[in-house]
Amino acid sequence: MEQYNYKSADYLPLGYYPWPDLINPHVDQMGRDMDFWIDNDYTFLTEKQREKYKRMKLQYRTARMLPQASYEQVLPCNKFMLFYIVLDDQLEHASLEEIECQRDRFTAILKGDNPGPDENGLYRHVALLRDEYLAFMPAEWMERFIEDFYRATRYGIEVETPYKAAARPPSLALFKAIREYSVLMYPYLCWTEILPGFVIPKHISEHSVFQRIKALMVRVVAWQNDFHSLPKELAKKTEVFNLIIVLQEEYTISLEEACIKALRIHNEDLAELLELYNEYREFGVYQEYVDKYVYNFGLMIQGINTFYLQDTVRYLPGGVGFVWPEKQFSEDASL
Repeated sequence: MEQYNYKSADYLPLGYYPWPDLINPHVDQMGRDMDFWIDNDYTFLTEKQREKYKRMKLQYRTARMLPQASYEQVLPCNKFMLFYIVLDDQLEHASLEEIECQRDRFTAILKGDNPGPDENGLYRHVALLRDEYLAFMPAEWMERFIEDFYRATRYGIEVETPYKAAARPPSLALFKAIREYSVLMYPYLCWTEILPGFVIPKHISEHSVFQRIKALMVRVVAWQNDFHSLPKELAKKTEVFNLIIVLQEEYTISLEEACIKALRIHNEDLAELLELYNEYREFGVYQEYVDKYVYNFGLMIQGINTFYLQDTVRYLPGGVGFVWPEKQFSEDASL
């Protein structure tokens, strides 16, 4: 199977998952908001980069992940969506020292620091979304959100960086361990608690079964992303963090054979997730909230898949819709 014959929809078509495919009714206003932020707050990017981000229609990803949220609830999420994707993109060629610097600075702002006058809109947006979240979510939720952001950067972006620099994938076993964090989905898991407005208690969130369900949720989205982003990543030799590429390397097989194996891994993780959820019903008085948590994340999984297939140009073949970084980070931690 040649690259130009590959279609991710042949593997993960619309409606693939057992949850509804919904979209937030505020999506048009969310799009106007995002275009405004890109034009007025993300001026550290080049004009070409800003136009590409607008064409990605990232507001649709937010709207499909949170289809039932109010505009007040979805506003900081839409800010975070843009911030998180731009940050990840612009760290593409950054050194470990630069990534650590950015991680620590953004974590400090999420914890309460204010951006300095010389810090750009990316930093100001983090402070804004922090305050907007705290207007309707408790401090306990914010602490978990910050921890998930820190860990995704520390154990995802930072750990995969040496492999990208060397343009070689790790073994399949190691890749699976790293990819769980490098897909950067853990902070989004916190969004599942926004609509019910109830934070899963610590003794439930740390339960072994609940932890495994969360890990499987993140893995399913990681494998989903690897299918849809493959045409973009095949164009760049340093993009080795893709399940299909890793499988090709591990087993010395064709692209088509690797896709079949990748789909099997995706489906096995999805099946395990559903089996654990359906079988283990021992969360007592919190079972209702666990059910809402899993359902809300199911909406995210379905919605992200739809976003890939019909809303965005981010993953066009050859990487033409992607925003590759045009400069390195400077040592003063400003983009």
